[in-house]
Amino acid sequence: MGAVGVDGGFLSSSLGDGIEVWEMTQGCICCSMKSDFATSVLTIENALQPEYLLVEPTGVGMLGRIMDNLGKIAYERIEILSPITILDSLNCRQSAQEFPELFADQLASAGTVVFSKAEHLPSEEKAALEALVRTYAPSADIVSQPYGQQAAAWWDGLWRKAVDGTLLKEEPADTIDLGLSIASLAQPRMASPATLAAFLEALLRGGFGHIVRAKGNVMVGGYLLRFDVAGGQYCIAGAEEGEEAKAVFIGKNVDKTALYEVFQAREAGTQGFDLAPFAA
Repeated sequence: MGAVGVDGGFLSSSLGDGIEVWEMTQGCICCSMKSDFATSVLTIENALQPEYLLVEPTGVGMLGRIMDNLGKIAYERIEILSPITILDSLNCRQSAQEFPELFADQLASAGTVVFSKAEHLPSEEKAALEALVRTYAPSADIVSQPYGQQAAAWWDGLWRKAVDGTLLKEEPADTIDLGLSIASLAQPRMASPATLAAFLEALLRGGFGHIVRAKGNVMVGGYLLRFDVAGGQYCIAGAEEGEEAKAVFIGKNVDKTALYEVFQAREAGTQGFDLAPFAA
């Protein structure tokens, strides 16, 4: 809800490749930013078409309002899954007293309630908390044992539980595995346009694997240049104002380590790189 996000950078660095993090700040997606939030979800669906979109609201968001907002944009390509509320088992009673409306909403709107900080909680206290949760969410699934001990089937089930509590049928895959891999780079840098051209020549000769598509923006000597590789050819042009330095490489047997080393070397202050190891 503030102007600065704390979790986005941590998630981006800890989740690894294949997980994109989109962070919204300066507002709450349940009220002041709900129209922006709905638009963002549609934009993500249209632009990225992810298999799943996991929404983690601020802890003081009204879950019921968020679910109502998502319901307005649900259609055949967007299906809403059952929401999960994480209950702080050590401090929940204090939260219930200080923020009763928020506490009730987050429990009543949940399909699954998971206890946190419950590793050393006496069984009597767990039973009392379960009874408390039942007063707000009589039909929710309650997980009071440590979630780290849950079997893989339970985690997988969270992605198949619809908002009405039913299990979604697993659709057969409609895509073909082409054996492609992807390397994504943030803030790539090169010493000069000639260095970038030499790198792309080495790329086309197979020095980094069989690259079928590559594109991005590279900071070159203080200027942002755009490169594009397709069909065995490449081009270099000036980037548009406001664009960021980033690049992606798609192909078979992509040598991610070599790509990362090439661009990380520039970030570390290395004066260029040796193309000899990548020559055909």
